[in-house]
Amino acid sequence: MPLRASARWRDATEMLRDLDLPQYIAQFEEEEMTSLSLLEDIASRADGERELVEALKEMGVKKMGHRQAIVGAVLGRV
Repeated sequence: MPLRASARWRDATEMLRDLDLPQYIAQFEEEEMTSLSLLEDIASRADGERELVEALKEMGVKKMGHRQAIVGAVLGRV
């Protein structure tokens, strides 16, 4: 069973550093999206994965590979 993001990292800042995506830390802090519980809650909704991808786009995460890495980490796939 994959580990939830909140079981692996303290917060989104730590997760982004571990994923080698520290360039997005400021956006996550500005949008108050540093809580892994919040990200997991969004992802667990009926259409949550798509919703999280859209939120990342709005936050300025332009590269699809980066969005997939972040969503994968939140969902415990990475």
